[in-house]
Amino acid sequence: MTDSGHPVRLELEGSVAVLVLDAAPVNALGAGLRRAILAALRDAEANPDVSALVLRAEGRSFPVGADITEFGLPPAEPALPDLCDRIEACPKPVIAAIHGTALGGGLELALAAHSRVALASARVGFPEVTLGILPGAGGTQRLPRLIGAEHALRMMLDGKPVSAAEALALGILDEVVEDGLEAAALRRAQALAGQPPLRSQDRTEGVRDGIAYHRAVAQARTQVEGGRLPAPARIVDCVEAAQLLPFDMGQAFERAAFDDLVSTPESAALRHAFFAERGAQRPPPGTPLARMPQRIGIFGARTADLALPALMAGLDVVLVDPNRPLLVEALERIATAQERQVTEGQIQPAVRDAQWARLSPALGAAALAECELVLLGEAGFLAEAMEATAPGTTLALIVRAEVAESGARLADVLGFRPAGRRLIEVVAGPQTSGMAQARAIALARGLGMEALRCAAPGGIGARVMARGRAAVAYMLAQGETPAALAGALADYGLQSLVPEAPENAPPTPAAARLAGRVLGAMANEGARLLGEGLVARPSDVDFALLAGSGFARWQGGPMFWADRRGPILLRHDLERWAEERPDLWSPAPLIAELGARGGHFSDRNR
Repeated sequence: MTDSGHPVRLELEGSVAVLVLDAAPVNALGAGLRRAILAALRDAEANPDVSALVLRAEGRSFPVGADITEFGLPPAEPALPDLCDRIEACPKPVIAAIHGTALGGGLELALAAHSRVALASARVGFPEVTLGILPGAGGTQRLPRLIGAEHALRMMLDGKPVSAAEALALGILDEVVEDGLEAAALRRAQALAGQPPLRSQDRTEGVRDGIAYHRAVAQARTQVEGGRLPAPARIVDCVEAAQLLPFDMGQAFERAAFDDLVSTPESAALRHAFFAERGAQRPPPGTPLARMPQRIGIFGARTADLALPALMAGLDVVLVDPNRPLLVEALERIATAQERQVTEGQIQPAVRDAQWARLSPALGAAALAECELVLLGEAGFLAEAMEATAPGTTLALIVRAEVAESGARLADVLGFRPAGRRLIEVVAGPQTSGMAQARAIALARGLGMEALRCAAPGGIGARVMARGRAAVAYMLAQGETPAALAGALADYGLQSLVPEAPENAPPTPAAARLAGRVLGAMANEGARLLGEGLVARPSDVDFALLAGSGFARWQGGPMFWADRRGPILLRHDLERWAEERPDLWSPAPLIAELGARGGHFSDRNR
C-alpha cells in the first residue's frame, strides 16, 4: 500500500491489485495524479502475485476529466495520452470501475482499460467540444472502434453525457450494477485474469460496416460545414481517421488536431467561460458546498412561477399568500402548466399527481415554519417570514429591493433574482452568511439555472448591457446604420442592443471599429462594477453576460475581450472616444490603473 495521503493507493485483493484514485474533490487528471497512477501501475505489473488490476476512485466520481488549467502550459510527464497508452499496454487485464461521471480524459482513461464496469447512476461522455477542443488522449480513435462512427460522433459533437444504461447498450461499458461496484469489478478482474487483454485499439465492432461508418462521417461533415467554431469539423476528421489510419497514426493525427485547437481564440474564450461559470457559483471562502433545500416556501402568489420548476426538481413547495383569490389564481396557473406538459407528452399523469401532492397552499405565514428556504415575492413579507421561521432559514427576496444593512437576522437574508435566460443573481448583503449564499446557489442550480454571487441590487448584466445599448444609440445618432451595427455585433450575440436590427445582417469593413466602441463601453462599466466591489472577479461580469444576456460563449465576455485588446490600447481608445461622450467612455479607474502598469483583468480572476 502507498503512503497515506498519496493520490493513489495500491491495495491487494487476493491476486487483484486495486488502484484507488483519491485526489479530491473530483479526481481531475492533473500531473500529480497521472504520475501516481503510472507509479502504481508499474508496481502492480512488477508484482508476480498480481494477475489483474482494478482502477477505481474515491469521492464523488471517477475522474471527471483532464485538468484544463494545464492547457497551454509546457507538458508535464506523463502526458495523459501516454498514460492511457501505458494502461492499454499493460500485460495484465485492467478493469475500470466507474461511478459518478467519467468525462473527457476520465472516459479516455476508462477506454484505455480492457474492460469497464459502472454503477447504474454513472454517466460518461466527451464534453470537449464545449471547450473548443476534442478528446486528445485517444478518445477519437478508441471510441469509434467500439461503437462506430454514428454514436461516437453524436457524443463528441453534442458534448452531452450518456447514462450508464445507454453506454452499456452502445458497447462502451461491459457491465452495469445497481450497487457493489468494487465487488463487480473484482469478479470481472478475477474472471479475466490470465487471459490476454483485449485492447480497445484492437476492437473492430465499430468499424466492421465500412459503408455505414463512411455514411455517418459524411453526414456529420455536412452538418458542421460552415460552422463558426473549428472544433466540430476537426472532430469529424479525427473520427474518419480512426477508420482510415492505423491506430498510432490516428493518434498522432488526433494530437495534432488537439494542439491546433487549444491555441485557437475560440477555445481560449470557451475555457475562460468554463472557469468563469465555475468561479461565480462557488460559495464564499470557507463555506462548504450546500445540498439543495428539500422544502422551500414561496411567499407571494404573484411570484409563484418558480413553484413548478421546484416541483419538477422533486422539492416540497409551500405556497403562501394572504389574498385567497391571488392564491387560487396561482394554483390554477400551475395546474394549467402541468396539464400542458401532460398533453404534450413531457410528463406522465402519475408524475403530475406526485408533483401536485408536494405542493401545499396556505393563507398564513405559519405554514413556512418547516421550510429551509423561503422565496419572498414582496419586501413587505420579510417581517412575517422572520416571525414564522427559525433562525438559519434562508430568506430570499425575489423582487429588486435593497438587502438591508441593519436589522434582525441579516445573516439569513439575501436577494434571489432572475437576471436573464438562465441566470439567478444571489445578492448578498454585508452580513449575509456564507451558508445562506451556498443554499441559494444550490437551489438555483437545482432549478436548472446558473447562480452568480454579487452585491449589486440593480443587476450586473443589466448595467453592462445598458452601457452597450447607450453606445449603440450614440452611434446611430451619429449616422451609423442599424444594419452595420447589427452585423458588427452578431459575432458576439449582441444584436439585441440594436433597435429594429435586421436579421442576418452581414459584417461590413467597419465591423471591428463599431464593435470595439460597444464592447469598450461594456468593459468600462464592468471595470466600474469591480471598482465598486459589486462583483468579486472580472470573470463574474463575463459570466453574467454569458448566462443572462446571450453574449456568445465562444467570445468569452466583455472583460475577456478587454484583455485581448490589451488594457494599454483599451485605455487609449477610451480616452479618445471620451472626447465625444465622457459619460460612456471616460476610463474607469481600474482600466486606467491596469493601463498604467500593463496588467490584465485575468490577473484578478485567480
